[in-house]
Amino acid sequence: MIRLSPSERTPPIPSLARAVCVSTLFVLLSAYVSGQDHSALPGHSYYVDCSAGSAGDGSISHPLNSLEAAQAHPFEPGDRIALARGSVCHGSFSPQGSGVEGKPIRLTAYGQGPRPRIVAPANALQVLQLSNQQYWQIDSLDLSGANTYGIFVNAGRGLLHHIYLKDLYVHDVFGGPLKNKDNGLVVIARSSETAVFDDVLLDGVDVAHTNQWAGIMAGGGNYGNGPNPELNTRVVIRNSTVHDVYGDGIILFRDKNSTIRTSAAWQTGMQPTETTGTPNAIWTWTCTDCTVEDNEAYLTDSPGVDGGAYDVDWHNTRNTVQRNYAHDTQGYCVAVFAAGFTTIDSIVRDNLCIANGLSPRLAALQGAIYLHTWNDGPIRHLVIEGNTIEWRPPIPGTAAIVNDALVQDGAIVFRHNRVLSTSPRIYISNAQMAPSANTYVLDGQPLFSVGDKHDVSLENLQSFGLESGSVVVLPPADAVGQSPLHIESEVDLALDGDGLIAAAPRAQLVALRNLAGEYGAAYLKVTVHVHGGGSPGAEANALRDLEDVYPGALVFDFKPARPAGIMRLFTADGRLLQEWHGFVNASALGAAVRARLGAPQYAHMQNLASPEKLQ
Repeated sequence: MIRLSPSERTPPIPSLARAVCVSTLFVLLSAYVSGQDHSALPGHSYYVDCSAGSAGDGSISHPLNSLEAAQAHPFEPGDRIALARGSVCHGSFSPQGSGVEGKPIRLTAYGQGPRPRIVAPANALQVLQLSNQQYWQIDSLDLSGANTYGIFVNAGRGLLHHIYLKDLYVHDVFGGPLKNKDNGLVVIARSSETAVFDDVLLDGVDVAHTNQWAGIMAGGGNYGNGPNPELNTRVVIRNSTVHDVYGDGIILFRDKNSTIRTSAAWQTGMQPTETTGTPNAIWTWTCTDCTVEDNEAYLTDSPGVDGGAYDVDWHNTRNTVQRNYAHDTQGYCVAVFAAGFTTIDSIVRDNLCIANGLSPRLAALQGAIYLHTWNDGPIRHLVIEGNTIEWRPPIPGTAAIVNDALVQDGAIVFRHNRVLSTSPRIYISNAQMAPSANTYVLDGQPLFSVGDKHDVSLENLQSFGLESGSVVVLPPADAVGQSPLHIESEVDLALDGDGLIAAAPRAQLVALRNLAGEYGAAYLKVTVHVHGGGSPGAEANALRDLEDVYPGALVFDFKPARPAGIMRLFTADGRLLQEWHGFVNASALGAAVRARLGAPQYAHMQNLASPEKLQ
């Protein structure tokens, strides 16, 4: 659980999971929902408290007491449905109606305490569904149960706008054997080629534990893919996490002008035996002008091939994968594929790859960077630059970079990368690769294969006009120790207009929460000095809602000591090791801590549900 450290100004505050105390931090929000006064907004408010003994009229003093009563009501633009925090509603929920521009319908929470729970029965298809509806925001809920979907948002016709999912915990969806990939914890899908979404936002959506396929899938749909498909537009997935899923982690399908950022996926690809395909942690397919940045992926697996962290898949145009962190994966760090269609103008830059290819089978096939094509689909205009790759394969002599792709319109650019390897073989590539200005760090002489030049030295390649400006250096001395570390971060806990943690502070908290959970307090203590200023009750709810992933990983202190936006890394005895200003992404944090503590202990790692739940 989140622990609040004592301060001199305020008395010690007990754990947020305990009964709400009477201090000013835990003021009852009675007439407010998640901290915002909605009295000036259009529409009506309907309150639901499934713990109420009798059905009311939907007012805050006489709330409805069942999902069935709420579902029977067709909601209008600007309406708000609020479930009581601390309550549990049983059933599958499909609220009716659509909002309009400027007047979305909002499904949210009210009061103080844990997020309200909706628990669907095992025979329900989904926990929560929107079908051919638009202008909705769903936030501040805990959703579990059902057998195919947690949240299912489906478009069967036309253009649908403004689907916002925020501050949600979706978990424990267990069904029958997988027959396709159109299922999972949060699925935003199209059942028709002519149906399209515009303006989709997932912010602070944490999902976990399923034997269905996807963690978060935006833009899926079980139908064919032509050369010029209709694409969803403006899909943003940020500050979200996926773990313990049978298939993919976070994916953009058939989208454009879309982004996955500041999110994390781990323990993906947990299906024991392949039946429907092979998964990755975070990737894009048939995506135009899509960006994957500042994410973290680790402990990925696969029952077949893939099993990697990041993947620019086929039929992608102008995709960028940048500043991501991939570590301790069974498969590759980053792959770029093409099949049948062209993958064009991709950029893979400034990523940190550590301890990838832990599976001997996958390491030999893929390396840390894997470029591969099939069905005559070419890769065009690919740039791989500025990446740091630490390659320690389980099989001696395995190459860090593998390129057997069909490449057209110029060779693949491979420049300004830093490859630290325990294997002498750096890359195996066809002739369509143009390496330059790279740094190779190893104890010995590296070997390279390009086209018909097999296992040649760097000097040999340079004599042929390749690897201009590249150098070989000896590895640095190993500085890894076991002394505990301490991170102190100053975070401005700004809340948005809905009383939820704003995007910027949430991004920092998600990165810190993951790192702290991976190492555990015995090795890494993370203290967050909170700069508040909003409603104390809303702030308490916001921090409590962070508890569902890596409980207890962060310690919050409400006595700010320094200006917001500063982060410091200390030794256990208080010696300053490193200081950052502004947002610090997962790769920067991971690199600094891992260099001193080594690989994470994954102290808080949660296993997939017990075998009897998977039957």
